[in-house]
Amino acid sequence: MVEKQKVLADAAGALNKDDQPWEVTVEGDAIVARWRWMDATFFGVNEVNQEVKDYKFTVTLDNKGKFKEHDNTEQKSSNIGMKDGKISFGTSSSSFSGKTSQKSFSFGVGKDNTTGEVGLIKNKFDTSLVKKPIRAYLENCGWKKAGLFG
Repeated sequence: MVEKQKVLADAAGALNKDDQPWEVTVEGDAIVARWRWMDATFFGVNEVNQEVKDYKFTVTLDNKGKFKEHDNTEQKSSNIGMKDGKISFGTSSSSFSGKTSQKSFSFGVGKDNTTGEVGLIKNKFDTSLVKKPIRAYLENCGWKKAGLFG
């Protein structure tokens, strides 16, 4: 088994790739992957909607060669619309903290606020795309996922 400090020190270099939309950092005893998988303004016939969706996957290493996982998601939305000659405004937000497995695909006409491109916007999200390489890295270093009770 590779020592915890070496696993943490090498994590970002081993896990960050130019072709993936998330970034891995190390915070204390944890490997943290962050993915802003949607940041777009969608245009409808009578509405403009701003959507931001973030995902964070945290893997904390203990001193016994085991790791624990934790997921966080955040979603924020705001819109302005016109109905029956009246302008309306709205906002919403939601968050989740725990363990999750999610897949999502969405598209619409709008502006990708990350790239600045206007047109058909497509967003793909799959938590396994983040989790698999981190788990494989840790397992290759000789670490094991902690059971339900530690």
